[in-house]
Amino acid sequence: MKMVSKLPARECQLHNVQFYNLLPRGIACSSFSQSQKKLACARDDGTIEIWNMAHAPFLEKTIPGGEGVSVEGIAWAGIRLFVVSLAGSLVEWELKPDSDRPRVKQSVYVTGNAAWCIDVSRDERLLAVGTDGGYINVYRLDNGEITYERILDKQEGRIVCCCFDWSGDFLVTGSTNAVRVWDVRKGHAVHKMTVGRSNPNTDTNVWAVYVLKDFTIVSADSRGKMVVYDGQQGTVLEIHCISKADLLCLAMDEVNQILFVSGVEPSIRTFHYVEAEVGRQKNANSAHGPPGKYFARHITRRCHTHDVKTMVTFGNSLVSGGVDGTLVVTSFPPYRIDKYLPLLPGSAVIVAHDSRMVLLRYLNYLEVWSLAPQEKLSLGGVKLLQIRSKKDEHIATAAISPNGRWIVYSTESTIRLFRYDCELADPTNSCLERVRNPPEQFSVCYRVDFTHDSAGMFLYHRSGTIHFFSCTGDDNEEWDHCQSIEAGRWLTDTIHLSAVSRCNRYLVCADVASAIVVFERSGSKWKRSISLPRYKLPPTAIAIQPNRTRLAVAFADYKLFLYDFDQFQFVFSAYVQFDTLNPELMNQPISGITCDPRHESTLLLQSASHILTLRFGEDIEDEEMMLKESSKKKKKQTSGNENDSNEGSLSEYKLQVVRETPRLVAIDWLGEDELVAVQANSLSMVEHLPAPFRRKIYGTA
Repeated sequence: MKMVSKLPARECQLHNVQFYNLLPRGIACSSFSQSQKKLACARDDGTIEIWNMAHAPFLEKTIPGGEGVSVEGIAWAGIRLFVVSLAGSLVEWELKPDSDRPRVKQSVYVTGNAAWCIDVSRDERLLAVGTDGGYINVYRLDNGEITYERILDKQEGRIVCCCFDWSGDFLVTGSTNAVRVWDVRKGHAVHKMTVGRSNPNTDTNVWAVYVLKDFTIVSADSRGKMVVYDGQQGTVLEIHCISKADLLCLAMDEVNQILFVSGVEPSIRTFHYVEAEVGRQKNANSAHGPPGKYFARHITRRCHTHDVKTMVTFGNSLVSGGVDGTLVVTSFPPYRIDKYLPLLPGSAVIVAHDSRMVLLRYLNYLEVWSLAPQEKLSLGGVKLLQIRSKKDEHIATAAISPNGRWIVYSTESTIRLFRYDCELADPTNSCLERVRNPPEQFSVCYRVDFTHDSAGMFLYHRSGTIHFFSCTGDDNEEWDHCQSIEAGRWLTDTIHLSAVSRCNRYLVCADVASAIVVFERSGSKWKRSISLPRYKLPPTAIAIQPNRTRLAVAFADYKLFLYDFDQFQFVFSAYVQFDTLNPELMNQPISGITCDPRHESTLLLQSASHILTLRFGEDIEDEEMMLKESSKKKKKQTSGNENDSNEGSLSEYKLQVVRETPRLVAIDWLGEDELVAVQANSLSMVEHLPAPFRRKIYGTA
């Protein structure tokens, strides 16, 4: 942990925490929903993530995985999400929060043991699953059901990949040493194209296939070759030697003009589907193929360090992921690259202000660290505690009370509450005791919040209920259930953001359906105070200003406002222009907001790699007086309209980059002049990865 010495004026002391040792979680497969602009990707631990890609990409929902859980294929059919696994099942997930945990809406066991691939026809009426036993299971998707349609003829060996043609009448599959074209209505193979071998004793695996609109078929195999076929005749049109290692994935843009291919060698090759020259047309295509078109090599994108296992396109962008776990979005022209690290969803870092502790959440365990006092900065941080989850289950949420005395975590099946008596002078004498026999309502949840006086606790359940517990002030320190808040009446989707006011009187909740509700405490009960107007996008960050009834909210399109829910009026509202400060901030959402306790008109904003300050109102009045003469004249012309003048003052702000902090996870105030910034350790996210592919280049060591 590094710290910056105390600074005068507006500046503060920074605790730069760099001991958050997250491990990489590779991306196994992905699928993009054009209608919703959402990306679904599966990690190698079985976790499924739903990303909202409409503006700046941000993680919207998560379906936890677990030990031994695998997801080999994932596909959207409208708003329905399907996955297949090595357990031999086809699962449709219910994405609406109508139960206490993510619910399987439908599950079907497929014929052929383990399922390796899945694809949905473009009209979203058919779904195909390829299995280890060589069976292709075809299902009909009607009326929200999964209806068995037929099983195609059995083939030898497992089916590794599959892809429907644009009409949905034919299915192309890839397996060992062969690419087949199937007539879905008749259930028979129309063509079988045998691929070559790089070694007579080694089979060639076809890892990916793609079908163009003109029925041209493209395959990628373990020889490192991309082969282009005429789907109508079953003949080879082109062969491209791309790599000396396996090619694992293919992707095509929406207009079928640019093809992307990648694999074990972490370079994404680009091919343009162009018109052939007059002299080349005879060699480029068969007599029945598309007239005068072929694939021409274009640029190479190098944005990964290890194997690329999946790629999808939307608009002008390409989303790729693989073994390194980083979700990469690239676009050209102009060439731009944005990376999103495999951070844990929700609040993975909690700062206990009163006790100067930090709770770090990992996949299946927790760590509690103490921060050095101001007068002993050289001591750094001290690890106090580590708690592993029962049976190493994935931890969905965790929290620590501000006084550091209570620690709670929840998985999908168990929840634990601990009483922690910490001895900072000698941590070995500290005592951790599990609280047994809690109230009946103290059950598994997906989000936890403590009040700032450490005497209240909120448990958020997927059914839409928020249970509030209070701690008795006597020596027994028991937690009693006080109220069940039926927040589902106003919040129809998963609550992904929440904040408790410093005075412990207000609770603000926001869901992914863009609803924001303020609850107010009246005596010992909580009741809804106000619901803010819905915006077109869900919020990405919220915060309550200390000692004020003001709520700061940020959205994925960089809309930011400060709303006084007591006076029912906006204090500040504007679209923050991140790209004018630094081009790297263009597609990075505002992932956190922290209000400056010393200045009411100053907000601290957090992105994936920067800490920024935004000042508005009185702080920049003097600067606004120095505007150009033309601006002054314009103000004089509109000064007669009081409403227009107020709207202009609401949107005036000053944005400044405070610090560039790569792999930034969270920021929070420890006091009025101490700020904690937690970074993911870059070494821990690399050292556990396998050795990357290396190619010997002539003339180099």
